[in-house]
Formats: sequence, structure tokens, C-alpha cells
Amino acid sequence: MKKIALAALLISTLSLVIAAAAACAADFPLRKIDVVVPFGPGSGTDTTMRALAPSLQKVLGVPVVVLNQEGSGGLRGMEYAAKQPADGYTLFLHTPTHILSEVQNLSSVSLTNNFDPVVCLVQDSVLVVASAKGRFKDWSETAAYANEHPGEVTVAGMSPKGIDAISMRMIVKAAGVDITFVPFGSGAEVNSAILGGHVDLGNQGPAETLEMVKGGEMKAFLVANDKRLPAFPDTPTTYDMGLQVTTGPWRALAAPKGTPPEIIAKLEDAIKKAYESEEFQKWLKDVMLDQRPGWKDSKGLGELWKNDLEFFKNAFKELNL
Repeated sequence: MKKIALAALLISTLSLVIAAAAACAADFPLRKIDVVVPFGPGSGTDTTMRALAPSLQKVLGVPVVVLNQEGSGGLRGMEYAAKQPADGYTLFLHTPTHILSEVQNLSSVSLTNNFDPVVCLVQDSVLVVASAKGRFKDWSETAAYANEHPGEVTVAGMSPKGIDAISMRMIVKAAGVDITFVPFGSGAEVNSAILGGHVDLGNQGPAETLEMVKGGEMKAFLVANDKRLPAFPDTPTTYDMGLQVTTGPWRALAAPKGTPPEIIAKLEDAIKKAYESEEFQKWLKDVMLDQRPGWKDSKGLGELWKNDLEFFKNAFKELNL
């Protein structure tokens, strides 16, 4: 009898907990929501969230506060966000940088183990460019030369273990050629190296190179995507060239692990409405983040995490990083 009574008590308690959680989700949100941005003011993640916040505030009816927690290459913000209550009142804006940190075991906190996916907001592409005065006219000619002269072709990029660089190096590997990667500290330095004839190629984002391509200073050789970009209709994709590498930068929102599914669903719905607002769509167009579909729901973001984790683990192994 005691066992039956105990079981009944446990079921009753569990029912009360479930009911309380449902009631909590029904009333959500009752106060401000903090969004932890792991990079500084003016960064791409920061500007993305600040562009979305006004529309999201209108939808939710509560303030949406951006908290910049920069440091340690994005790890400090991730570690801070992971420690917050899993109640929906803290979100974490993250990028592939946090998948890369997981692959390299740079922190005891990891994106896929300590967070639940909410939505993906934007997805960009890696664009391979060259100087209009350079020695190659297109990607095919470059790859053919690199095949005959291993290591002679050079490509400029930023951090050797960053997303753009790894994507570029995996493109090169998929093409079966040997190209020398030359790291630089900033996108401006990459562009200067290309235009100055110090390197043959560079990998950049579409927004950073469009005007130079339009102005005839640069040529766009290749874009890492399965579809051509509207702003670069004549630029072949990796898929066009038989190179199935499409990984590029993205920015997404997650919640601390254990956030109730009902609250994540409410957040997902609210963020989608804010994402579709005229104001945010205009911002996406203005900064050229409308070139590649970026929106993914919680399920889609979870799949993106899984796919990128597999891609980067494989890349680090193949590139001996």
C-alpha cells in the first residue's frame, strides 16, 4: 500500500509540475528577455541582433536587451549564457565559431550539449575572388594551373582555423589541387593583398566584394553554395563545379539546455514574425544577407548544428589541423 501511495504522490507531483510549466509557458514572457552576444558592439552578430530587437520587442510586448559578453573568441559569452536559468528569458546569439570551438574542445561548455536550438536568422556564403588584373580569368583556369604547379597558387584569408578559411581549404581539397593559404588579420588586409597582386585569390563575403566586382577591380570566381547568388548571377557555384562544399557563416539563436519546449515554440513563433517584418527584411537587403535563405526553425537549426559539426570534424581530420 505504501508503494502505491508513493507512486500516486509522485504522479500527482509530476502532474503539478507539468501544469505549472504549462501555465508558465502560457504567460510567457512576463519580463525582459536578454540576448547574449559573444562579440563586441559593431560586430556582425551584434548588428544582426540590434536590427531584429525592435521588431521582436513589438511582437513579444517586453524589452529585448542585447548583452555584449565578448572575449576568448566568443567563448566567454557562451559560457555566461549556459549558466543562466533555462526559462526562456536568456537567449544566446551564436555562429559557426561555436561549432568550431566544440570540435577543438576549447571549452567545457559546448553549443550542442549545453543549449537547445531556437532559430537560425541569416546564412552567408564564402566567395572566392581575384584581382581583375590577376593572372587567371576564372576558377577552372586557376584549378588547372594549381594542378600542374602544386603550391604556387596563393589564397588570402583570415584565421586559418576560422569558418571561411576552412571552407576555402575544403573547396581546394575537393578540387584535388594544392593551393597555399596565406592568413591575414582582417578583411581589409585580404582585399589589399588581392588588389595589390600579393596573392592570387581571396575568400570573402559577398557584401565585402560586390562593389569592387561591379567596379571592375575584382572578379568573382566561385561561391560556396548550391545555388547562384542573385547579386552574382554569372558566378558559378561549388555545385556547378562538382565541389559539394557549401558551408558558410550563419547567425542563430539558442536557449540554455532544458528550456521548456512550449517556451521555445513561443519564441520561435515570435522571432519568425519579427524576422518577416518589413524593417528587418529591409536590413537584410541593405547588408546583402538576403542572398542566401537564412531562416531555419528549431528543428532546422538542430540539423544545421549536426551537419556543421560533422563537416568541421571531418575537415580538421583531413586538413591535419
